[in-house]
Formats: sequence, C-alpha cells, structure tokens
Amino acid sequence: MRISIVIITFILISSSSGFGQVVNIENRRIYDDTIGWSGAFDAGFSLIDNKDLLLNASLRPRVQYKTFRHYYLFLTDWFYSKGADRVYANAGMAHFRYAYRLNKKNTTKKSPWKWESYAQVQYNQLLDQRLRTQLGTGIRVKALDKKGYRIFAGTSTFYEYEEIQSSALKIEDFRWSNYISWFFNPSATTSFTAVTYYQPVWDNFKDYRFMGQYTLTFSIGSRTDFKFEFNTFYDSKPAENITNWIFNSSFGIRVKLGE
Repeated sequence: MRISIVIITFILISSSSGFGQVVNIENRRIYDDTIGWSGAFDAGFSLIDNKDLLLNASLRPRVQYKTFRHYYLFLTDWFYSKGADRVYANAGMAHFRYAYRLNKKNTTKKSPWKWESYAQVQYNQLLDQRLRTQLGTGIRVKALDKKGYRIFAGTSTFYEYEEIQSSALKIEDFRWSNYISWFFNPSATTSFTAVTYYQPVWDNFKDYRFMGQYTLTFSIGSRTDFKFEFNTFYDSKPAENITNWIFNSSFGIRVKLGE
C-alpha cells in the first residue's frame, strides 16, 4: 500500500507535464537554429523487490525537423508501473505538430509569426482516461528574442474527444488554448523558464483548465547550482472521483566535479 501511494502520487504530479489534460509541448521543443534533423531518446527502467516486486518503465523519444519555413515535431511519452498483483499506473501520449513560418515572399528575414497545426492521442489510467484525442490549429509568435531573453505566445482552437474508463461517458468539446512561455538567462549563472496554459471550452468559459510550470536555476558557488521547480494543474470540471487540483514543488543542488 505504501509503495502504491508513492507511485500514484508521482504519476499525478507527472500528469501535469506529460500525461495530463494539458500537455506542455514548450519544454519538449529544441530551441536552436539548427536546420535539419535533431532529437533525443530518453528511456528508463527499474525493478524493486521489497516484499512486493515493483516494475517501472518509461519511454520519451522526440524527433524534430526544421527548414526556413517548415517545422515538424513528433514526440511520445509512455510510463508503466506494475506490482506483483496489479498495475499501479499506465499512461501514454503521442503528439505531432507542424508549423509554417508566415514570411513575405522574396525575403530571407525570419518572421516571428507561425501558423501551427497539431494532433494528439493519449490515455491515462489514473485520470480515468480510456482515450483522449485532440486536433487543433492556431497562431504562434516569438514576442521577444534578445540575448538571454525569449518570450513566445500562442492561441489556437482544438477539438477534443474523450472516453472515460469507469463509465460509458464520452465527452466532445471545442476548446480555446492560450499559452505564454519565456526563457530568461540574464547571466551565465541564472536562468528562469516558465510556461502557462489556459484552456476554456468555447461555449462555457466556466469549464476550463489551467497549467503552469516554473523553474529557477542559479549558482550558489563556483561548482554548485541550485534548482527550484513548481508545477500546478487545475481542471474546473474533472472526471468523477478525480481531484481537480494537482501541484508539486521540488528543489535540489548539483555539484560539478573536475575542471
């Protein structure tokens, strides 16, 4: 029971960033000027035997392709946790995004405006989510791009379809998605990154979702960094028996060795 509580708490915390109703795509983009292919592949596996055998596995690949006008992003998240007699957590998500830079003809100067379209499919046992699909389109702008400071904002409309696992309930909505994200590096020793999402239903603004992720990192010595992170997610009308507010905070230090 103690192990299951720890695992469930961990997944509920993670749901605000990877498997929740609002998925933070901003922190999965690769922010550089590289033309062509780039990406990463993260995977994890653990096996714990403490009277009850506990298996945890995760997979997080992402692939990005960029040209002067076109941008493609594909990523997935998958997490699975199983004890000897039951599955504690089982969640997965796949996301595809395409963006087109709204440049004027015969110019090589990059426009800050992009038109984006995206599709997503996911499931999450702990959120009572058998299936959730999403299809949307909208505008994105790089509002600020100076040395050490970047701000992005976007607005879009998306259609979502959701099936609840514990009942025959099916939900269909059109939502308005809005976000702002910023990446501040005022010096080599300090950085602050944040993203905030707000997603109401178009015909009922009392039905909305809010998600925020905020991270502060700074040096406290020549070889030591301090990191503080806060995540929060709020759903005004969640599925039955699912909490409407989830949040967590964490902090730690990193010590650099060698030259």
